[in-house]
Amino acid sequence: MEQTMIQEKLFCHGCNEKFAVADDERQCPQCGQTLTELDDAATVEYADMAARGTMVGGQDDSAGSDEELIGTDLGIYHLNAFLGKGGMARVYRAKHLMLERPCAIKVLNPQLVARNPEYVKMFLSEARAAASLVHPNVVTIHTIGHDRGLHFIEMEYIIGRSLHRFLESAGRLDPTQATQFIVQICSALAEAHRMDMVHRDIKPGNVLVTSSGAAKLADFGLAKQVVAAGRSPQGYTPAGTPYYMAPELFTGTPADKRSDVYAMGVTYFFLLSSRLPYVDQSFMELAVRHAKDPVPDIRQVRSDAPDEANAVIQRALAKKPADRHADASELYDELRAVYGGLRSLQSLLTDALAGTDVELQGVGNRFTIRVPLPGTRSQGVVVESCRGAAIAEQVIKIFSVCGPANDTYFRRALELNAEMPHGSIAIEQIDGRLCFVMANAYPRATCDPEEIRRSVLMIAKHADQVEQFLTTVDHH
Repeated sequence: MEQTMIQEKLFCHGCNEKFAVADDERQCPQCGQTLTELDDAATVEYADMAARGTMVGGQDDSAGSDEELIGTDLGIYHLNAFLGKGGMARVYRAKHLMLERPCAIKVLNPQLVARNPEYVKMFLSEARAAASLVHPNVVTIHTIGHDRGLHFIEMEYIIGRSLHRFLESAGRLDPTQATQFIVQICSALAEAHRMDMVHRDIKPGNVLVTSSGAAKLADFGLAKQVVAAGRSPQGYTPAGTPYYMAPELFTGTPADKRSDVYAMGVTYFFLLSSRLPYVDQSFMELAVRHAKDPVPDIRQVRSDAPDEANAVIQRALAKKPADRHADASELYDELRAVYGGLRSLQSLLTDALAGTDVELQGVGNRFTIRVPLPGTRSQGVVVESCRGAAIAEQVIKIFSVCGPANDTYFRRALELNAEMPHGSIAIEQIDGRLCFVMANAYPRATCDPEEIRRSVLMIAKHADQVEQFLTTVDHH
């Protein structure tokens, strides 16, 4: 009986495509190059590129078996399973023996230490710097240690997988989900940049996706502190993953915030298209592509990608650093605007009103929220996405009817308008009659759930107070 060969999808860096091949076949059926998993494009030190040869994948520097530490104790940790490895270290799932909690232990590659003892100093100093970075989208570093001749870091254990693995199983993401991921990553990187830290190795393989779907930036093992006047520290060596490296890094220019921005642009392109903007197996040819090839239009490979996403990518992947976003904070503002324009109003309201006891009804671009108030009163608040009257951009309009706009109430309404701490009283035609309304509006692209939540609850409260004062009844 003939045994069926198991097939797996491997990546061709020359064709920039995946091919289903038998488990013992590693050759591209299209161009003949060696197929790999995309994560095999490892992080490298620029100084090692020549030693590694001309191929992007390079050689594996790891010493010994990945499983040799499994089942052993390292300091106060018991190592249970191998999770993965990068250019500098292996990562294990472990148990803290004193606190009896799960954690991740990152062990510095001893072969690197044997080759250059300065790696220990770099590993530990950068771990201390990364440990000061506290952010919901950053993998937390708890402590550093040394045992059995091995240097290691204890990190937060994430139940999940890398963003790269997530993409492999989920397939191509829709633009909204892809943008949501890149916004979360950029939020974390923006915090690092505010602390004058440069990550130097942004890529999907260095982002973990939790079981709840949140992205957490990891692997600050290459992170560097930015020094005064942009001068690089003594002994600085440019590094990164070649497919995500800015053009200037291939010439030995020190990494900075703008090279991180470039890597973010590559990552966003990949999240939207499942392809890399530039590919080649040769370091030299890949460097030329980064430096000379036009920035691909994401809309040519992803027809439903928004124009705004393409504009962000084009700027982030600019050949000259000065033409890119100055840092991740500036990039984050633009990405948040793209995300705000992509997500549905219902999704925005669902996040905004989570944990409240309001009633939400509606569909599309208009919803009504019934907000319970003290006693037996309640107030209806309308939230709609529409084009602003005085400007061309989309806005989120939030309003609640306070009562009829008749002569009896005009003076008091104007007086109340000057006293309102949130929103303002306006006159609008509602169902064919003029009414006083408590209203607020936000730009659609940059409005976040917290703003909507605060505005809905405050407008409900004040609109009801105005209605009670003007009419003494609870019609609305």
